[in-house]
Amino acid sequence: MEKRGLTRPSLKITRHTDQQGAVRFTFEVWNPFPGAYQSVDSVEDGLTRMAELAHLVALMWLRRHPKQTLLTDAPDAGPAGQDRWAEFRVNATACRSYDTRYDGQMAWARATGMVQAAATTFAHVGYLRPVSTRS
Repeated sequence: MEKRGLTRPSLKITRHTDQQGAVRFTFEVWNPFPGAYQSVDSVEDGLTRMAELAHLVALMWLRRHPKQTLLTDAPDAGPAGQDRWAEFRVNATACRSYDTRYDGQMAWARATGMVQAAATTFAHVGYLRPVSTRS
């Protein structure tokens, strides 16, 4: 039987600063099916999409789907540019785990859970998640 490596969806946040010091953020989800980052409009959309992809990857893993070998993991991080970025991924197995990396730490590091992984990612780029006004 061929051993299959894990393929993990991730959420990447990039902080862009223009000449006047204005800051904007972009959000991308690594989709292991086409093997590409895909833009999303918000962190919430990214978290939702990442959870959907993790669910699909986990089903393929549990069912030993033959096309699982076609899925790809996020590429190695390139050299740090002017923009700050941070990313966290979910290991979509029966016992989920999370990893983080950012422009100053290119290798993935284990996080204790999703809350810590997201908080670490947000902190590295200075992203403040909006507070929900729903009651």
